[in-house]
Amino acid sequence: MKYIYFLLILFTFQKHLIIIHAQQHPLAKLWGIDNDYVDIYIERELNLINADRTLKPYLDELNFAETYLNIQNNTLTVYTVNMSKVPEILSIPEVNRYERFLDFRKVNNSLSYLKSSFSEITKLAKQNKPTGIFVNINPKFNNIFIIVYDAIRNDSQEEVLEEYIRSVSQYNAEVIFTNSSNSLNSLTSLHTKRGLSNSRLVETIFCGQGIYNEFDEVTCSAGFFVKNQSHTFLVTAGHCNDNNHVSRSKKKFFTLQTIKPRLIGKLVFSSVYPHDIPLIDIKRISKRLRVSSGVFFENTPYYLHELFINNDGIPVSTHGAHLCKSGYTSSVTCGYTESFNGFDMEADSYFREDLIFVSNMETLFGDSGGPVFAFTNMIRVTINGIVSGRLNSYYETPISPFNSYIIPLDIILNDINLELVTDPIVNV
Repeated sequence: MKYIYFLLILFTFQKHLIIIHAQQHPLAKLWGIDNDYVDIYIERELNLINADRTLKPYLDELNFAETYLNIQNNTLTVYTVNMSKVPEILSIPEVNRYERFLDFRKVNNSLSYLKSSFSEITKLAKQNKPTGIFVNINPKFNNIFIIVYDAIRNDSQEEVLEEYIRSVSQYNAEVIFTNSSNSLNSLTSLHTKRGLSNSRLVETIFCGQGIYNEFDEVTCSAGFFVKNQSHTFLVTAGHCNDNNHVSRSKKKFFTLQTIKPRLIGKLVFSSVYPHDIPLIDIKRISKRLRVSSGVFFENTPYYLHELFINNDGIPVSTHGAHLCKSGYTSSVTCGYTESFNGFDMEADSYFREDLIFVSNMETLFGDSGGPVFAFTNMIRVTINGIVSGRLNSYYETPISPFNSYIIPLDIILNDINLELVTDPIVNV
């Protein structure tokens, strides 16, 4: 009987191992490939990014629009207004070496026109202050998208929105009205039960794990660690400080995925507009809590639970390249970079700008503030920013059912004159 019981345990253990190994890497899921090919596709994408960086300086904005990376076809699409310029571009030696990866496609709107129109549309938004719009230049559609999402508007605000839509019609932007019955643009959630199953209990705080604002009863995700000459801080999303009218010294953040809630630190800086950024000073962090600068990766197909940050590379600047996030609720998910420098007008005076728009990257309540990164290999990543919000997964747009927007790393560091921490944090 003991022998049969032992065999049953062994079979269950082996079955568990098979399930672990069968888990799909988030990039494999995004790209529709097996885990074994992820490294190969990362190299493929890097080659296309290098082609994009080589090509861009030679594309004038009157004759060309944007470019877009297509990892499945292993091509870089070059949206072109004047096709007669293509031979001239291909005759450049630095570009010619990438010729077999380039796909020139005819479009009507030049990058110069799109940028000029976007600038005017932005000015009109700041003047009129319509409630509930997200605006960006979308290279694949060679146009400007104005996504009107559900928001609570009174009659006056409805009139303002209608007038804004009329005023920007001269720029032929694509206006998309979403059909959701809920307006959920921030990813903050109310307090949920601290800690989950025993498999998630840790005594180290990783980037991407759950954090809790005790005063406001708000759950978010740890972003990444930054420092100046005297202090080390944790970055998350600014709206995780739910009540901006209360003294910051009263706001304390705690862990959610430790055996007991552990103090991370006090809020010392908070901003929601124009950039959604706060700082949590970890000087008085619990002595029972260790800090890791790595990214938590719970659903890894391997045995590691940490991705190592290596920011020697350049943050993603190519449309179509992958970006991923680690969040408290939905862990690691990935998507495609659709646009840069978008803006969100959530309410009359709530204007968020300089946002990166990512499609296909699922984000849920509690993921706000989580680190956004690109894989350089299976275990190393380059930080690109933090999750600021999403368009509700019920919103129907031509892009994808999951659309998130990101605060870029350079905005976070430059706004507050800080440096990203990538080395192990021994003493704080």
